[in-house]
Amino acid sequence: MDEKKLCQAIDLFAEVLFVGTEFVQREIDQDVFQHISREQADLLTVLKIKGPSTPGSLALIQNVHKSAVSNRLKKLLEKGLVEWDDSPVQHDKRSKLIKITEQGENIMEELDSAIFKALKKVIDETDEEHLDSFIEIFTMLKQKFKGDVTE
Repeated sequence: MDEKKLCQAIDLFAEVLFVGTEFVQREIDQDVFQHISREQADLLTVLKIKGPSTPGSLALIQNVHKSAVSNRLKKLLEKGLVEWDDSPVQHDKRSKLIKITEQGENIMEELDSAIFKALKKVIDETDEEHLDSFIEIFTMLKQKFKGDVTE
């Protein structure tokens, strides 16, 4: 593989993540964040994608100190958007899991809808062939990031 092209692809990927996040934050209707902060919304997004998680895992994913996650979780617990997972599958009581509630799922649907509207403006005029390529590339990346090497 051409090292220069690989560097270009990696730099572009990082830049798209950064400017894409910035774009979405600017475009999203502020009403979505009427009851929760962006950081709390990010935490809910992680729980929606990853499922029940430990506070330590959430801190690692969000790249913040555990105390920051604890503060976010406290506020989300008070608002009924997350709850402790009492699933009997847990063997180690020291590693309690937090999960999103139905009310939290409703907030996420609202947020997902706002993100879709914002990104639709950018992607809407993309032709079918490029959209298929986009889906194929991101599906492949997702599988590789998760460690699934079957193709």
